[in-house]
Amino acid sequence: MSKIVTVSKLTAIMQPKLIEGMSNADLKKVYLKTFKGVKMVDTPENRKKFKTMFAKELRKSKKKSLKVIVPDKAKGAIPQIKKNKTAYGKEADKAEPDKVAKASLKRDWTIVSDNCYGVAYMKALNKPYESPFFSMFIYAPDYITLLENFDEYMKLTPVAQPTSSQDKFGGKSKYRRVISKYPVLLLKGSKGDVEIHFAHEKQSPQEAIRKWTSRTKRMNMNKNDMFVKMDSRDKFTVDLGKRFLALKQFPHKRLFVSEKYKSSLGGMKDVVVMDYKTQTPIGTKTEKLYPIPAR
Repeated sequence: MSKIVTVSKLTAIMQPKLIEGMSNADLKKVYLKTFKGVKMVDTPENRKKFKTMFAKELRKSKKKSLKVIVPDKAKGAIPQIKKNKTAYGKEADKAEPDKVAKASLKRDWTIVSDNCYGVAYMKALNKPYESPFFSMFIYAPDYITLLENFDEYMKLTPVAQPTSSQDKFGGKSKYRRVISKYPVLLLKGSKGDVEIHFAHEKQSPQEAIRKWTSRTKRMNMNKNDMFVKMDSRDKFTVDLGKRFLALKQFPHKRLFVSEKYKSSLGGMKDVVVMDYKTQTPIGTKTEKLYPIPAR
């Protein structure tokens, strides 16, 4: 019997989840790194001690190997065979609409939104995102600038904010005093910088740029095929709402506002007054209440 605590002896007593997915070669590398210069006499006391040391190094190794993967295909996309059920063609979860005309899928809209409205719709389409307006939000003043100069700004490649040790994501914004813990990219157009806040993606600014750019390249730029949405959040004003409604280049648009704006915007074409007093909910909640239409 060997007097040394070997790799095989240690892995035999480790928690299965800890070594799951690791090859023998990977385990050996971690083993050598853990016990470099340490005498590994095989005793019950040493096995317990070495198990703890080995487990700590395994966790560190796994953490370093993790990479942020930004899928270009909708997470939770629905297989084609399951589309003819309910809600865009499938059973809905808590964040998705539970009833809507399935004809909306046949329309195959290109979604343009100031936040995450349309995520459930893209899941149901079961294909890569064909618009960059997901996993992010845009403050209302910047969003109107982008929409009013859409063709110019959508041709731009975003640039990252300068980063520092205090701001590793480049999360500085003209709209906030605090630095965001996510990337804030800039579209530097002729009418001023438009900020894109990747609030759901704690990743590098470079990966956020790749994500925006790859999805923009897949966009159908025919405005007749775009469903354009805005809501009364993030520095929204009545004037900005009216500018949105005046965008004749987008024939299919919808403005969602809270009851606060009922007297000034309620009753106008393409306006929905939601049952919220001062601020509309986030995009996924709005989509659940008001799914993307079929027209």
